[in-house]
Amino acid sequence: MAQKRISRARKRDLEQPDEFLTLTSRLLEKVRTYWKPISAGVGVLMVILAGILVAGYFSEKAEDKAFVLLNQTMHRYAAERASQDAQKALEAATPEFEDLFFKYGDREGGMVGRLIFAQMNFEAGRTEVAIAQYTAATKGFPEGSYALSAAWSGLGYAQAAAGRHEDAIIAFSKIIAGQDTVLKADAVYQRALLYRITGRDAAYGEALQTLMDNYPGFMYAEML
Repeated sequence: MAQKRISRARKRDLEQPDEFLTLTSRLLEKVRTYWKPISAGVGVLMVILAGILVAGYFSEKAEDKAFVLLNQTMHRYAAERASQDAQKALEAATPEFEDLFFKYGDREGGMVGRLIFAQMNFEAGRTEVAIAQYTAATKGFPEGSYALSAAWSGLGYAQAAAGRHEDAIIAFSKIIAGQDTVLKADAVYQRALLYRITGRDAAYGEALQTLMDNYPGFMYAEML
């Protein structure tokens, strides 16, 4: 059976690095460089991360329908935000986000959009919605990826805010046990706080020692 011939243009495409992964790698290098000042503000980090991913990838790969729709949804939210408070603007833009997830929930644009939407809801005080969206996000990203750690981190923060301390401990423990290292120090720190809140003095002491031993430069370690 004759082998199918691959066009020169297609061959060049196959030889090129994936644009989305290349952009993500460049961005994560910056995150790794500046993790100390931003690690405790992972919520803000997620919005920055997603915004840069959308802007950069959208400009390089405009034909990706998921990112096109995400871009349109973000513009809708920005337009609503210009005339009303964040919560009302989010309520107005929610149908567009839901449409994005329905059509492209398993695509990069849909997954990044879910992180953005989860964080927006968390900051707007809609904690249950944030928990649901972050939970869905943990099922979409590959094991060992920074994005998965970020989803677990956002979920941990949201669950802690809702008073679900045991669930939050589990979420932060997922980061600590994972392969990605960017958010591990903050996860150890947040889990230590939760151990103290729940009266687990021995576990709190161990977590504090781990933070001091493994992450001596972590800026919030002394606060414990």
